Amino acid sequence: MALSGEDLRDLYARTVVVRRPRYGIVRGYHELPYICLSQSWEAGSKTTSIRGTVHVSPRFVIRPEHLNPSYGDIFGDENVNVELAGRVFGFLGFRGKPVECSSEGLDVAYLDDSVDAVLAQNLDQLDRHEDITTGVIIAPDSRYYPVSIERFISSILEDEFSV
Repeated sequence: MALSGEDLRDLYARTVVVRRPRYGIVRGYHELPYICLSQSWEAGSKTTSIRGTVHVSPRFVIRPEHLNPSYGDIFGDENVNVELAGRVFGFLGFRGKPVECSSEGLDVAYLDDSVDAVLAQNLDQLDRHEDITTGVIIAPDSRYYPVSIERFISSILEDEFSV
């Protein structure tokens, strides 16, 4: 199911960043672990928990426009109409900010407890382990969790680039 731009903006706006990293946010490379929770769409479970780590490049990595990856660089040039590729492909978020993002270490779990109960358990566990680097996000729809991860990253970059 494809979403309209308005639907994506709505998901972005309804994302709640419950906890942001309190350490390690400096003008440089960020490794941002996160826990993203949402009501589950899977039968037999109440909550979807997605854990991962986002890597954000140093803010001083600035590329000339002609060195940015194109649709063809990512997906290949075979059978690509260049005019259409320019209209239908683009990177979401971080426009005008000289950073690159990648994600790794994705772990998805379907849990029987409610989102509120899982949230409380995760926050308690992070506090007990004195983990001040992991962010916690509540996504409005687990099927589109990358939109919520983008909101999480953007909230951190907004602070960094506003200084």
